Amino acid sequence: MQAGLFREQGTAAELQQSLNRQNLQSSIVPVSEASANLPQTPSSGGSSGEVPKERIVVVIDPGHGGRDPGAIGIGGIRESDIVLSISQQVANLLEREGIQSILTRADDRGLELSTRVQMAQRANANYFVSIHANALNMSRPDVNGVETFYHRSGRELAQSIQNSIMQSVNMNNRGVKQANFYVLRNTSMPAALVEVGFVTGRDDAAKLRDANFQTTMAGAIARGIMQNVRSR
Repeated sequence: MQAGLFREQGTAAELQQSLNRQNLQSSIVPVSEASANLPQTPSSGGSSGEVPKERIVVVIDPGHGGRDPGAIGIGGIRESDIVLSISQQVANLLEREGIQSILTRADDRGLELSTRVQMAQRANANYFVSIHANALNMSRPDVNGVETFYHRSGRELAQSIQNSIMQSVNMNNRGVKQANFYVLRNTSMPAALVEVGFVTGRDDAAKLRDANFQTTMAGAIARGIMQNVRSR
């Protein structure tokens, strides 16, 4: 299943037809409908600069889902649940700024990595941002922090997102790193993968399960993306 948030219904219909021809189940979720189920997020304090006039498309990819919950951390918190909540809010915030946002999944279901990449490629997305939560052995609750990865052309995007997060939350800065993750190396547009904290970390897990913190994190990621868009 692939789900998209669209402001332009004509464009949405074209993408859905394209996905259907590829035998990929798809659904188009109007922004107003999707926003109704999201927590209200505070304004980021106004726009600094203008979004480029050409259509900007950002694919937001909540990691894992369905039978694959990702990492399971302290108190049983599941990576797939945390990153879905954050991703939905990121997409909503970008839409408010005039950015067309596509969620690779809008609920708790699994997607192959190749399907996530195909969705970005077929949408001719300008950016791809995958959102995950980190984990180590439960015996290492002392390991906490945020890090953002890129493969090729996503370094500036990754740095912008990491900087924005560090300006917004009190967490350990694990930096920006190059990695060979499938969704990064197989996307042709600038791509970044954000690890929003450790579900196995004593400090991070307490934050990640908190709805207000998830909203703060989403705002930081959205601002980081917007800063990169405006710098084009």
